[in-house]
Amino acid sequence: MSIDTTPYRGVGSRGPPGGTGPLCSQCGLSTWVELAGGPSDDAYHPNIDKRNLPNVDIVHDLRNGIPLHDGHATRIKFIDVLNYFTQDEARALLREVYRVLAPGGSFFLRILDLPWVCERIVKDGVVQPWLEAIYHSPDTAEEEGFHRWGYSFESLKKELEDAGFINVQHKGYYNRWEFKVEAFKP
Repeated sequence: MSIDTTPYRGVGSRGPPGGTGPLCSQCGLSTWVELAGGPSDDAYHPNIDKRNLPNVDIVHDLRNGIPLHDGHATRIKFIDVLNYFTQDEARALLREVYRVLAPGGSFFLRILDLPWVCERIVKDGVVQPWLEAIYHSPDTAEEEGFHRWGYSFESLKKELEDAGFINVQHKGYYNRWEFKVEAFKP
């Protein structure tokens, strides 16, 4: 059975536009940081990714931390990538994001809404678009890998708060199966 996902696509904005922020007085890099932004033309810079692609400024595997000093960033953006990390890896990375953010800094992420996709599977059956939303599509799996963990807003909010973030806000949807969240370092 084929499912038309058109009614669920593009229901909200992508998220904050990319760019370069003010320079850090300690290291000289922009204080706006993109994590795993890949070749996106809408990334913050520096864009840190494990793949050496156009628009990537620092090649580094985030499973080994974030190669920036404590309190460096005023903004960090992380689009559609947290699901690729196991729960333990994600928890460690959220603590790293917290470490790298300056007090008052914001962390924006967009992530798969696992409960919503599961509801669609119950309603529509086990069909390709919803399975690809959970696991990732086979055509990009070799390059990007498979999703290893999932979240509801409530479970992600708890993980962020456990890492030290405050004022965790649901910021709406991009596609209906992807929600946006912003959190702050006190």
